[in-house]
Amino acid sequence: MDNIYPRIIATQRWQNQKRLRKILKKLACQHCRKIRRKCDTGSPCANCMKFETECVYTGHDLRKARYSNSYVKALEEHIALLEKSFKDLKETTDDDEKNKILNSLPLDNIMPNDLQPSPSPSSTLQIPLFNNSRIPSAVTLPSVGTNSIYPSNSLSITKKKTPTDQQLQTKSTLENLSKDPLILEAFSLFFKWLYPGHFMFIHRETFLSAFFNMEDTKSYYCSEELVYAIAALGGQISKKSEKLYANMDAYYQRAKLIVLKKIFQLDDKTLEESTSSSKLAIIQTLLCLAFYDIGIGENPMAWYLSGLAFRIAHEIGLHLNPEAWSHVYEDELSVIDTKVRSRIYWGSYIADHLIAILFGRSTTLRLSNSTVPETDELPNIENGLEDYIYDKNAVSTMSNPLKKLIVLSRITEVFAGKIFIQSESLRRRSEYLTKFNLEMYHWRRDLPKDLRWSKKSLKVMEDFNPSTTYIWFHYYMVLISYNKPFIAELDPSRDLIEEYIEELHYLLIVWKNKFKTFEKCNLYLVYLIILAIQCMNTDLIKKDHYTEFIDFLNNPTLNYELAKKFIENSNNTNNNDVNTDTIDLLGSLSYGTDFALEYNFDFTLLNEIDMLIGGTTHGVGNQQGIE
Repeated sequence: MDNIYPRIIATQRWQNQKRLRKILKKLACQHCRKIRRKCDTGSPCANCMKFETECVYTGHDLRKARYSNSYVKALEEHIALLEKSFKDLKETTDDDEKNKILNSLPLDNIMPNDLQPSPSPSSTLQIPLFNNSRIPSAVTLPSVGTNSIYPSNSLSITKKKTPTDQQLQTKSTLENLSKDPLILEAFSLFFKWLYPGHFMFIHRETFLSAFFNMEDTKSYYCSEELVYAIAALGGQISKKSEKLYANMDAYYQRAKLIVLKKIFQLDDKTLEESTSSSKLAIIQTLLCLAFYDIGIGENPMAWYLSGLAFRIAHEIGLHLNPEAWSHVYEDELSVIDTKVRSRIYWGSYIADHLIAILFGRSTTLRLSNSTVPETDELPNIENGLEDYIYDKNAVSTMSNPLKKLIVLSRITEVFAGKIFIQSESLRRRSEYLTKFNLEMYHWRRDLPKDLRWSKKSLKVMEDFNPSTTYIWFHYYMVLISYNKPFIAELDPSRDLIEEYIEELHYLLIVWKNKFKTFEKCNLYLVYLIILAIQCMNTDLIKKDHYTEFIDFLNNPTLNYELAKKFIENSNNTNNNDVNTDTIDLLGSLSYGTDFALEYNFDFTLLNEIDMLIGGTTHGVGNQQGIE
C-alpha cells in the first residue's frame, strides 16, 4: 500500500500536464497576440510564416478565472468569522470555552455548493489531499495574474453601496435645475447645434432621461457638474444680448469647481463614497469643460482637464470589453448600460485624437489597449426630444459615423510616427505622407452614401445640417494639420490644402446663406478657418478667400474668444514686422518617437479593426497604389 500514493500522484500529475498541454495548444503565439490577429496555433502559425517571425508559444494564459460576487462576499464573511474566533480564543483562558469556539468553526465545506468557484485548469493545478504524513497535504500552483496587487483594471478597493446625504441633496438639486428655463434653453442649443460633433462621449437619450428623472434610467448618467458644463457650452453659442450668454462663464466655473472638488476630495468627499459608474459623469464633465476652454483659447487648461478625463476612463476600466465590466463596476449593468458605456468610451477616444491633432500632442487612449467593441445604434426616446434635435424629420444616427471616425483615427495613429519623426529624411517622410493621403482618400471615397460629400456637391448645396456634417470637418482637420508642415517642400501638400480651402469656402457660403449669423457655429469651423489662414500666411498658398476668412473671424456674431485672440495676435505680430506664421495657437505636430508605430504595409489590421467595431472590410483596407 505504501507504493500506491506515489503512483496516484504520478497519475494525477500526468493528467494535469495533459490537461495543461491541451489548454496551451489553444493559446495564440506571442506574435499573434502582439499584432492582435487570430492564431491558427500551427507550428509555426500562418501569421508568423507570412511575416517571417519566430513563432513562440507561452504557457501564461492571460484569461483569469472570474469568481462571482456572491462567492467573494461569502469568502469575506468567512474570513471575518475566523478573525473574530481567533480574537475570542486569544481573550479567553477557559479551556472548555476554547474547545467550544474551535468546534464551532466551519473548517469543512465553508462555501455552499452553488458558490464553489470553478477555477480555470490553466490557472490552478491541484493534487488530491491525502491523510498521510509522508504525502504533502496539497500542492497548488496559483495564477499570479497581473503585476498589480489589485485583481482587475479598476483601482477601486472599497465598494460603497448606500447613497450619502450629499448624494440625496444632489438629486434634489437636479430636480430644481430641470425646471430652470435658462438651463433648458442651453440644453436645447447644445443638442440642436453642437451635438454630436466632438461631443459623442455624451449619449443624449440617457442623459436627458436621467436629468428629467425618468423611470428605468440610472441616476449616475447625469450630475450637477455635467448639467452646468453642458449649459456653459450652450451659452457659448447663444446671442450676446441674452441672459444665457452672460451666465455661461458662471456655469463653467460652477461645473469646474464641483468636479475638481470631487476629484481632489477637497470639501466634497462623494467620490470616495460613490461607485465607479458615478465617475462617468465626471469624465464627460471634464471633456465638456476642456472644449469650452479650447473655444476661449485656454489651451493649457483644456489639455489639463482632458488629461484628467482620459486617466479616469482608464482607472474605471472604461476601455475594457463588457465581459470584464462586471469586475470593474459595482453596479448591475443592463444591456443598455454596456452599450452606453461603449459609446462614452469611443466618444472619448475620438475627443482624445481630436485634441491631439489640435495641440500637436500624442494621444492617451490607444486602440491597442481598447478591447471594448463599438455598439450598434442605441434606441432613441420616441417623444420628448423635439426641443433637443436640429431636424426631427432627419434620421438621427451616430454609430456609423463614429465607427468611421475610429478607423480614421487609427490611420493617423499608424502614420504619425513615420511622418513627423525627425530622424527620418524628408524624402522618406514625404513617402509616408503620400501613403497617408492616399489612405485618407480611400477612406473618404468609401464612406456610405449618406455620409459622402464632394466639392461638386458643396457647390450646389443649399441646406446645411450641422448635426450631421461634423464628419466632414473632422476629415479636413486631420488632412490640413498633417500636410501643413510640408507646404514649403512638397507640391502635393500645397495642392491638397488649396483644394480643401476651396471646399471650406463653399461650406462657409452655405452657412452664411442659410443662417445669416455665426452664433451657433461649431468649434470645428473656427479651427479650420484659422488653419487655412495660417497656411495662406506663408505666401505659399493662394489667398483667394483670405479676406473672407478674416471677416468670418472678425464677425461680431461669432462668440468664440479663440477667433478674437488669433486676430489680435496676428495684428500684434504684423505691427512688430514678424512673420505671422510664427503665431500658432494650434501648436505643431511634433510627436518625437512617441508615435513611432510600425507601418503595416497591407493594412490588414485596419480591416480587423473595422470588423471589431461592426463595419465591413471594404474600403480603408484597399491598398491600390500602396506598396
